[in-house]
Amino acid sequence: MGSMANKLWNKNFSLLVIGQFISIFGNAVLTFTLPLYALYLSGSPALYGVVLGLPFVAIMIASPIGGIMADRLKKQRILFWLDAAVVLIIALYMVASGLFANMIPIVILKLLALNAIQGMYAPTVYAGIPALVPESKLVAANSAVTTVDTLSNVAAPAVAGILFGNFGLFPILAVAAICFGVTAVIDLFIQIPYNKQTVDKGMFQIIKGDMSEAVLFVGKKNPRFILFIGLYFLIPVLIGPIIVVGIPIFITQDLNMGMEYIGIVKGVGWVGGILGSMLAGFLGERLSIRSVPFTATLLGLSIIPIGAVLLFDMPISLAYIAMIGANIIYTMTFLLFMIAIDAHIQKITPEALIGKVMSLFTAIPYFASGLGFVLFGILFERFYAISWLIIFASACIVGVAMLSLRKHLTKTTDKA
Repeated sequence: MGSMANKLWNKNFSLLVIGQFISIFGNAVLTFTLPLYALYLSGSPALYGVVLGLPFVAIMIASPIGGIMADRLKKQRILFWLDAAVVLIIALYMVASGLFANMIPIVILKLLALNAIQGMYAPTVYAGIPALVPESKLVAANSAVTTVDTLSNVAAPAVAGILFGNFGLFPILAVAAICFGVTAVIDLFIQIPYNKQTVDKGMFQIIKGDMSEAVLFVGKKNPRFILFIGLYFLIPVLIGPIIVVGIPIFITQDLNMGMEYIGIVKGVGWVGGILGSMLAGFLGERLSIRSVPFTATLLGLSIIPIGAVLLFDMPISLAYIAMIGANIIYTMTFLLFMIAIDAHIQKITPEALIGKVMSLFTAIPYFASGLGFVLFGILFERFYAISWLIIFASACIVGVAMLSLRKHLTKTTDKA
């Protein structure tokens, strides 16, 4: 896949990771704060939920476009212009805040733009990784990128919360603008090998043709990809919502604990993400596609303590610890699960298609998560008394699916 350095931490990959850390930090600061700011302005929990759900729509739409761009254009230029665009968006927002009395629509538009940019940014980064590191280092490289993403998402809410609580929104905008400005400068020094593709069609024909080619490659030429799509959908739609939607509901309604305890669970949960990224780096090539049945089964088992909390009469402190533990195990194992599949896809996908293919696999978990959040929100509201049964049923479905698919996954190799 083009000329690559002989080691993992070469200059270009190091710059990519540093830029990714700063960019994700800036984005996380904004996407954490702006929904809270909308809630502060409106006082409407319903509007707050709508604003929180927007990233899924924007990323799903923008991700395939980002994949096409990553395959057809110079990746470092894409990264530069996306980071520069965020700086411009922040500047325009600051100007708009002095012109409009009702800022809610402006906040929503800003979030849509930010997450559309993030949807294009991620496929470009992941499509660039195989061109910068040896194939034998792909798992370690994906682990490194995932680790910096996790660290950024750990630090950003804490920084944003302190700044927003004490100084308001504008210092947060300034911090984010500096982050994206610095990243744009870093982008100028990254050199990613580029093979120019011929352009003899209009933009819409290119989009249609490129995505058709990617879908054809995924759906017909490589039947194993259908299996990966199922896995990418199954876990976010059945297990993720129990962690993201269920835990806050159970903490406030079943344990009668305050909102601050939800924040603690969320913060501690990222520890699992860091542990998962470190473990993936340690395992290296041993974390192959054959490990997926084990990690997926463990993801199903991770929600069992939450069901047990609801089924049995536990002391509040023990129940709370069980939910923290479930969150840590889920976050750690989900990263191992995703890294193994991502590295496998990168190995067997041709360079000319990798951006588009990765964009498809980036969009699937977002779609599944959004669907799962709505589905389990309705289920927990209507059948709250038997929430434990819903949780155990989800774990069983994942377990049965892994028993059925284990034979296929353990025989899969990294050859195209």
